[in-house]
Formats: sequence, C-alpha cells, structure tokens
Amino acid sequence: MDHVTASLDMEIMREKKLSAICEEYLACAPKGFLMVRKRARSFTYYWVFEEKQGKIAKQEQINITNKPELIFKLTEKKIKSRTLKTIGKNLPSLEQARTAYTSVNPDKIVKECAPKYQHALSLRKQHQLEERLTTPYKKCPYDPESHVHETDYGELVRSKSEQLLANTLFSYCVPFHYEEAFTCAGSIILYPDFRILLPNGEWKIWEHWGLLSKKSYCDDCARKLNLFQQNGLTIGSNLILTMDDNRGDFSSRIINQTIVDQILPLLQEVKVDRNKIIAGVRQPYLK
Repeated sequence: MDHVTASLDMEIMREKKLSAICEEYLACAPKGFLMVRKRARSFTYYWVFEEKQGKIAKQEQINITNKPELIFKLTEKKIKSRTLKTIGKNLPSLEQARTAYTSVNPDKIVKECAPKYQHALSLRKQHQLEERLTTPYKKCPYDPESHVHETDYGELVRSKSEQLLANTLFSYCVPFHYEEAFTCAGSIILYPDFRILLPNGEWKIWEHWGLLSKKSYCDDCARKLNLFQQNGLTIGSNLILTMDDNRGDFSSRIINQTIVDQILPLLQEVKVDRNKIIAGVRQPYLK
C-alpha cells in the first residue's frame, strides 16, 4: 500500500467517524435553529422553531440572548449539520477515488513489460550506473599515508577490515565509491567508508568502525553517528553500520550476509563492468 492509498483510507475512516459523531449529536440537539440579529452595539439571539397546533405548524421565535447554554447548543448544531452535509458530498468521491486509484510503481511496470524490453531497461540502468560510478567525486584528503592496505583491484585503504570489505564488494560487482564526501548541514563534511550506488539514483552508506576499544575513537564515532542521524541517514534504511569484534576481527560471513540481504536486492540484477568499478575508485583526488 502506497502513501496515497493509505491517506485515502485514513481520510475515509476519519470522515466516517466524524459523521457518526455529528449524527449522534444531532439526534439529541434542540429543535429549530439559531437566528442572530445585529443591533447598534450588540447582538440579539433568537431560537427559531416550529410549534404544531393541530394540523397547523406555527413558527416561534424566542429571545435567548440571556441563555448562553442554548445559544452554544444551537451553534454546535449548525456546525454539525454543515459538517455532515460536507461529509455527504466528500465520502462518495473519496470512495470512488480509492477504488479507481492505481499507484504508479515503475519497478512493477518494468516487470510487466516483455523480457526484451526488460533487458533494454536493464542495459540503460547499467549504463546510467556506470556513468555515476566513473563521475569524479571528492575523496577524503586526510592522512593519505595511512592508506597502506592494497585491495584486489589496486586501491589503497586504511585498515584490513576495509580491505576485506572492499574486496568482497568488488567480488560481487557492487558499484561503490571509497571515502566520498558527505556534506552535512553547516557545511560539515564527513567521509564515510563506502558509498554504495544504486540503479534508482539513490545510494547507501556503509560505515565500518574498527578501533572501538579506544575511547577517543568511540567519541568520534558517536559524533559522526549524530551527524548522520541529523542529516537523513538511518540504520536499516540508507546506512549500514558494522564494527570489529572485541578481538579486532571482522567476519567475512557478516559482510557476505549483509551484501546479500541489504544490497543485492536493491541492485535489481543490474551488473556493472568491474573495470568501471576500478575506474571509479581510482579517480584522482578533487580539491
């Protein structure tokens, strides 16, 4: 169920509940209606209703200016009556819209196309993804001398855990950028470990924390996590967060399971050329 359908369902339910409240009030409301006459310096309130005398209905007007409770009840009756009339017009339109509405889901539309068109669309997604992959991006300029661990595709990274993670991503042909700039509010720039590029134009951040035995490192991680949260990144959505265990190890089983569960389904079976991945991560540093 998409947000439009959910919104229609909620509005139909809300108006039906409101209709029931109005009907319940009107069933016990005073008869007749409120009439208000403006005087020079004040208002005069009249209770207008019909009084039957035999077969003849006679309209009565009673001055109730000094009876605020009755004024309030008749005013509320007017509001409830108009509300009920509006709901009576709205509900058929809302229910018709709910029945007729079909959400626009591009992925579903693609799946309904003939296989030959799906193949063409897959090629287009691959081309667009590879273009994004090889587009120059701002990489982390800090402490380049700490990049000492070489990956299978020739990139130098900062730790053995990053090396293992990068090699596994590469083996799955997952398109990614290493230490791409992430600009936060206030012009604060972070450089998360890996930015996973997705065919729909979106991305996921994969951040790995290794030196959690050091308090200063933990403090930096807490600050970074706060900035992530304040700038739209959420674990389980567009942020993957992993860490070394208490022995300083990072399980390849966890890496593989994370890729299979959280990344491959989002790639929609789009395969990118490994040479494009290499070209993407080996880009020169931008100022």
